[in-house]
Amino acid sequence: MAGFNAEKFQELIVYIAKRLGPEAALGRVKLAKLLMKSDFRAFARLGQPITGATYEKWKHGHLPRELLLAERDLENANAIASERVEYYGKTLNHITARRDPRMASFSEDELAIIEGVLREFGHESATYLSDAAHRELGWRLADWKEVIPHNTVFLGDGRAADEDIRRGEELASQHHWN
Repeated sequence: MAGFNAEKFQELIVYIAKRLGPEAALGRVKLAKLLMKSDFRAFARLGQPITGATYEKWKHGHLPRELLLAERDLENANAIASERVEYYGKTLNHITARRDPRMASFSEDELAIIEGVLREFGHESATYLSDAAHRELGWRLADWKEVIPHNTVFLGDGRAADEDIRRGEELASQHHWN
């Protein structure tokens, strides 16, 4: 598996900030979840994450270890800006893009995954995304600030699908396990 790609990580941040309008309320927690969803979904579908970022267990879910430095570097390069806005009675540091992202190093498959993540989760709240991250077994099994490996995407949320339960009941009946 390829290691961390700082350029792709930063450009994905710019892309997400450019792609989502102000109504999406893009703060750090939400950005972290969209990056995670993109990387973990890519790992599940392509066998490797898009950026290779290292995700750790934090209070609000998966947090890319590289996020704070990337945000600082992008702000210093005038690629993104953070603006304090009121959002449902709380202050949010809303992230916006100040330039177009440079997406030439992203494959068509990676772009399709990112777009799918943004369509599915881009207008969800940070609270919703954080709660969803807390249900994932990778996050639940990790210790505080421990790395959550990309392959934990295959663990899901620990709930059995209805078809799996039906198949188990069928096998139990066939083999007289009940």
